[in-house]
Amino acid sequence: MPIRDEEIIHRCFELALKAQGETSPNPMVGAVLVKDGQIISEGFHQQSGSGHAELNAINEAPTSLEGTTLYCNLEPCCHTNKKTPPCAQRIIQEGITKVVISNLDPNPQVSGLGVKMLQEAGIEVITDVLREEGEELNEVFFKNMRENKPFIHLKIAQTLDGKIASSTGNSQWITSEESRQKVHLLRKTYDAILTGAQTIRSDNPALTVRLDGKTEAKKRIILTRSAQLPLEAQVFTDEFSHLTFVAIDEAYTNEIEKLKSQGRQVITFNKTLESLSQKLFSLGICSVLVEAGQKVVTSFIEEKIYDRISFFVAPKILGSGLESIGDLGFSQINESILLTNIQTKNIGSDFYISGKRRELCLQD
Repeated sequence: MPIRDEEIIHRCFELALKAQGETSPNPMVGAVLVKDGQIISEGFHQQSGSGHAELNAINEAPTSLEGTTLYCNLEPCCHTNKKTPPCAQRIIQEGITKVVISNLDPNPQVSGLGVKMLQEAGIEVITDVLREEGEELNEVFFKNMRENKPFIHLKIAQTLDGKIASSTGNSQWITSEESRQKVHLLRKTYDAILTGAQTIRSDNPALTVRLDGKTEAKKRIILTRSAQLPLEAQVFTDEFSHLTFVAIDEAYTNEIEKLKSQGRQVITFNKTLESLSQKLFSLGICSVLVEAGQKVVTSFIEEKIYDRISFFVAPKILGSGLESIGDLGFSQINESILLTNIQTKNIGSDFYISGKRRELCLQD
């Protein structure tokens, strides 16, 4: 039975995901070499600064690559403005005769140029195989390249009736252990985790990544206006405190001085979350997972500063309590925010639903 392009591109996706959370600011990429109908070598980009997937697959090949087909989920690079050698030139040198790609590289230094170089060398190139799945895989990288902004993902854990805490403020634990494990997997894939000062005051979260018996941390960003943050909070006292930053409007000069006098690492921005987003990107933060209370989450939604929102919904009913999202000012159903590219699954006893932002007026 002949190998189907889609089958091998799916394998590229699987390989790419082996480095999930390790490649930022680069994309996740997998590559497969096929000769005479058989896979002869595989590779993936393991971390930023290391060899690219195509070169890793080529270097692992046990035989000559003359007449070989290379599959990869992202267009091979052709520019030399980076730490690692370009892939397109090496593909040509090895005598590979066909390249099958899921996505063109959105990086303007590459986009279409890698394909052009291969085609001019007489190599057959097929593009757009499982293109939408490929873009979903690297949604962070595509956002970064197209808009020069970080990818913002809002995460909400709530009851079936939309509560994130009881009327007394109790919120631990709404969702199952399995859901909380999924959150740690999410944290691992993002450059930073953002929360609000109220969450630090009320819950004292660690905001670490706890997987396979190990504890690690990404950058932790605390959004505040008052600078009233407990000195004993875990994020300021644990072994990862050097990864904790306090974000505050630059207009609050007295509060900024207070934070600095406490030894805090301060990120200032100009009034809006859009300004904060741009500032974070300028600091090399390509993706942010927002785990915060109602006020912060609602602000991100109101200002349209998010790309994906995910709900972990427990089969519990609280009745009274704190709503997960505050008033957005809508009075009609057709004003609702409609999510797209929906993902759903059961996680433990909970239900998970995730979607990307797309605002439309729904018609009856």
